[in-house]
Amino acid sequence: MKKSSVIIVLITFVLSVVLVGIFGMKMISYNTRIYIKSITPTEVTTSANISGVKLGSGQEEGAYILVLPYFDDLIVRIDYEIDPADATEGAVELTVPDTADQEVVRLDGLNIHAQKTGSARLHYRAKDGGGAEIDITLYLLDPQEYYALA
Repeated sequence: MKKSSVIIVLITFVLSVVLVGIFGMKMISYNTRIYIKSITPTEVTTSANISGVKLGSGQEEGAYILVLPYFDDLIVRIDYEIDPADATEGAVELTVPDTADQEVVRLDGLNIHAQKTGSARLHYRAKDGGGAEIDITLYLLDPQEYYALA
């Protein structure tokens, strides 16, 4: 082999190592997890098509208040958004932590079945272990009392 061929191969090798070092791909961990940072309730849907239903913010961060009239067979669904939207596991779990509140509402997945007038605390928690959670206090009032508030 000629000296010029060896020099060209060495120069090409050195330049390729330098170029890959400067412009190469950033190393990313194989098992990168993106955790849910926050849960924000967006919309309330009811089986009775109650208009003008809005969630109010509670005094604490991550606490919300929802007031609805109670009707037989009322089903409530509270939709939410998660941040970031591209979280690795975007599942959120809904629970009623207090046993006394379980007499007021019954859960079927994310559907809330009203059983009687009263109040219940609903706890939404991200299943990914990141710690994002919110509490919604649901007040179910007698329809006459509810519409008297408006």
